[in-house]
Amino acid sequence: MSDQPEQPTGQFQPLEPDATPAQPDVRYGAPAPRRKRNRVVIGLSVLAGVLAIALVVVIGLLVVGPGGTPAADSTRTPSATATAGSSPAPTATDAAETPAAPVRPTECTQLFPAGYIESLTADGFLELNPAWSQPLLSESFGSNDEALVALLTPTDRLTCDLTKASGAGEVFILTNVAQVEGDVQAAAEARMSEAGFTCSEETGGTMCFTERADPSGNTVGERHFLRDGTWVATRWANVAITGWTQTIVSTLFPA
Repeated sequence: MSDQPEQPTGQFQPLEPDATPAQPDVRYGAPAPRRKRNRVVIGLSVLAGVLAIALVVVIGLLVVGPGGTPAADSTRTPSATATAGSSPAPTATDAAETPAAPVRPTECTQLFPAGYIESLTADGFLELNPAWSQPLLSESFGSNDEALVALLTPTDRLTCDLTKASGAGEVFILTNVAQVEGDVQAAAEARMSEAGFTCSEETGGTMCFTERADPSGNTVGERHFLRDGTWVATRWANVAITGWTQTIVSTLFPA
């Protein structure tokens, strides 16, 4: 056997010469000799690599932002969550609730539920503000106490007189619904306490009453309610109607 390697048979086309001096024999599984790359192809490959790196850098800046801070998304809506140090916008439930102003009546019938006055005047004995009493209403007060009358006189008030339909007499319920300032309300409460009225807190305000027999043998009394600048002043004689003032208060200050 010869020491020389066996020569390939058939037509064999040698590869392009490489920089290495010896050509390896491909028949024995040796690595195929490298071909010289085209310079244009190499240049394009390098340029593509540079562009890819640049694209990665640009995307990183857009997502993370300079210095590692996440960049703002131009299409994202700002979060509604309050940041530290900021105060959320007040809502209707956050604001302090203001008590509703009382109904401002312009007619006596507006002080009572439907049918109430009719039930008291059905027999024709009593009438609400009969014609004969109307000229006297501007000078009629829901108290006989001089100090309380002095406080009521300058007020803007509605006067309601449930009295005898036939004419003057000692049977009536006379009420003023007056608008007063805070100092007048305080003075009225102080005067009633001084005069011996029985007073208590009721329906968010102050209720005071008194009752006595006058020298003529008539049973007379007064009942007053004061709340939020409204004064319901009532005096009465020889009647047994209960709940009159409370009904007015319920209308003015509904629960």
